[in-house]
Amino acid sequence: MNIYVTSAIAGLKEKLNGYVALLNYRYTNLCVKAELGALLPVTVIADKEYNLEDVAVIFTPTEYQFDIHPKLRDYLQPIIDGIFDVHPEFKLEIQQVEKSDDQRDKHLLYTMPEVDNDRHDLLENLTKVFYEECDADIDKELALHTGGLPELAGKMSVEDIDEIKDELFNIRDEYHDKTKELKQEKLIEIEEAYQRYLAANEGKNLAEGEIDFTKCMRLGQVEE
Repeated sequence: MNIYVTSAIAGLKEKLNGYVALLNYRYTNLCVKAELGALLPVTVIADKEYNLEDVAVIFTPTEYQFDIHPKLRDYLQPIIDGIFDVHPEFKLEIQQVEKSDDQRDKHLLYTMPEVDNDRHDLLENLTKVFYEECDADIDKELALHTGGLPELAGKMSVEDIDEIKDELFNIRDEYHDKTKELKQEKLIEIEEAYQRYLAANEGKNLAEGEIDFTKCMRLGQVEE
């Protein structure tokens, strides 16, 4: 395998890894559960500009909550402002720090919004849109990498060029499978949260794990 082929394969994988990482990042910020990646875009502006992890200690007491403890009292309001700028949908409760005699010692409990009917539809639609955009980018990248293959006609046999093309298409298919898997996982996550919302609002006293996940199981099947 010559240098061009090795470079083409490595270059394609590098680009496709970037597209898949972006899709995963976008899904993380369609906040259903409290995933730390959703806080990465938060900028805290105090005496200077900080990342959130520089000015706070972050806990996840439940899979749907962030518990954020400012390292200094002066960071409290800038943290609130920074998170609101990125995720205004988060539900905030300002709480007193336990075992502190100073009423100024506060921490921030953020709860992810319920997945009600409207939010369910919005999240599902965005999940599918982001998936389609990512897959389109993958196909465009493949076209760019296969576009240069005819230039090798005088240097390699037709069979070798076809073999290279097949390898590039196989890589493309592998990344399509990855994006499809990410999409299915997100749709299941959304549906599970929606079923919990319905159960809670219908007054069902279901124990943990007793929710009917029939639709979630269907979503988990690979789409053709």
